[in-house]
Amino acid sequence: MKDVRETLPVQGNFYSLILSLFENRETANILFDNNGITRANGLIKEISERNKSPYLVLDNDLKIDIHSIIAVNGIFSSDYSEC
Repeated sequence: MKDVRETLPVQGNFYSLILSLFENRETANILFDNNGITRANGLIKEISERNKSPYLVLDNDLKIDIHSIIAVNGIFSSDYSEC
């Protein structure tokens, strides 16, 4: 049996997936780089941008820079190779 993981296309980003989760009020399970891999989950209550840096805010008020996200709901960034 082959170990397979789902990844974004090269140069892809999580924005459309994050927007879909926000609009459908679905839980986001997120891995992001915060000076080390950090796990977070919850409903996305805000998507915004400050100084051309997009971020989201979860329902527990955790703010996450979208560029720091490594995986969302089991879908990984194509350039992340740790798993």
